[in-house]
Amino acid sequence: METLTLKNTTDTGEELVAIFMPHLGMNMISFKIGDVELIDQSTGPAFEARFAGLGALIGPHFHRRRAEILPHIKDEGLFPHIAYSQKMGIVDPFSHGISRYAPWKASSDGQRLQARLRGKDEWNGVPLSALEGQDFEISLDIDMTTHGLKIDLSVVSATDSVIGIHYYYHLPAGTNVIKAQVKNEWPVDALEGDSLNSSIELDPQMWMNLALEDAIDKTFHSFPDPCQGVIHLDTDVYTLKTTYVSPSEECAWQLYHPKDATFVCIEPVSAKDPRRPNLTVSSLKITLDVELKKSL
Repeated sequence: METLTLKNTTDTGEELVAIFMPHLGMNMISFKIGDVELIDQSTGPAFEARFAGLGALIGPHFHRRRAEILPHIKDEGLFPHIAYSQKMGIVDPFSHGISRYAPWKASSDGQRLQARLRGKDEWNGVPLSALEGQDFEISLDIDMTTHGLKIDLSVVSATDSVIGIHYYYHLPAGTNVIKAQVKNEWPVDALEGDSLNSSIELDPQMWMNLALEDAIDKTFHSFPDPCQGVIHLDTDVYTLKTTYVSPSEECAWQLYHPKDATFVCIEPVSAKDPRRPNLTVSSLKITLDVELKKSL
């Protein structure tokens, strides 16, 4: 299967490599610094079975839609993952949006990648607008810098929409902590399996210092700037700083970590409440800066 690879070298000499699969939802199947893999490869079977896991995308909708608003798909047999998902009790045939499933048009010079997905594009002879339930256009530009990835992601759609990233970062053995400044508000009910209470302890500067021990699936709003967020993932092997910037306050980030899972997802999204987006035009600029711990 065709892949696109971006490469660069850090200021301290480690090679940075990211590998994408345009024909399978632009999934980033690998993101490495030196010999350390950031994408949790144990989620590979979920990717192969139903396009989840590894380095998946979000858009033009978030999570799973209600059954009564799902578009009719004339021949579900064209998309074998649907039957697998239905056996798992997942009604939405394209959970988190068609962008993580369909083939993208993409090109790369080895350090920069450009990709586009349009509602008029066809997958197995079916327009993507018919599968998503609306017309849209998503643009994705990614640069490999000397620190990590710089991602520009945007969507224009016929009705309200949202875009974002849903990368599954590997958690090495040891202590894994999320640190970010967030507002003391929880705009969306926790999903099933979230074992944390709505009230998460924040210090006087609104910093959350959360050890990834219990299950969590929550939406956070950044503080003090509602249009910009910085989330730190600190592991015993590497650190990852996720920064996102939005042109409006219609943005947030989702933190997803099942209990005892070997991964965490840090998901910047272009809606204040990703399950109820308000915009037909939205965008995010996301940077992923990674460093190895000096002991390595």
